[in-house]
Amino acid sequence: MQIRPRTDDDAPVLVAVLAEVHERDGYPVRRINVRREWLWDDGFVGAWVAVDDGAVVGHVALADHFAGPGVPLGALGISRLFVAPSANGRGAGAALLDAARSATGDRPLGLEVTDSSTAARALYERLGWHRVGEGVAEWADLDGRHPHLTYYVAP
Repeated sequence: MQIRPRTDDDAPVLVAVLAEVHERDGYPVRRINVRREWLWDDGFVGAWVAVDDGAVVGHVALADHFAGPGVPLGALGISRLFVAPSANGRGAGAALLDAARSATGDRPLGLEVTDSSTAARALYERLGWHRVGEGVAEWADLDGRHPHLTYYVAP
């Protein structure tokens, strides 16, 4: 598994992979977010892709500001983390998280995850991320509910 900085040329394949993830896992929650603009947010300070056997199979971005219950002030945030269904179990998610973490310097790193994302929560906990708080999302899911969120910080 190779991790490298994301480039503009990665956009078409990343959107296609994100569409697969949306169909399988419901991430992102809204189908309208399966698009380049959602992945290339101005608030990101870095983004990386996972490449397996020459194919882009995953993505992570690093947001400049991240806050939540129990998250230290000044934290950076993991955002837009996803892995192609065909690459699950090959270490892409862990490698992407490591790449983002290595770019944080001495700043803390956090993330949030919905309670319905059991596989993601299991990954974070297996990698030693610390559960630091809980809250309710400001955004609503497709049923109009505000999902319960769990906040983690990197070890």
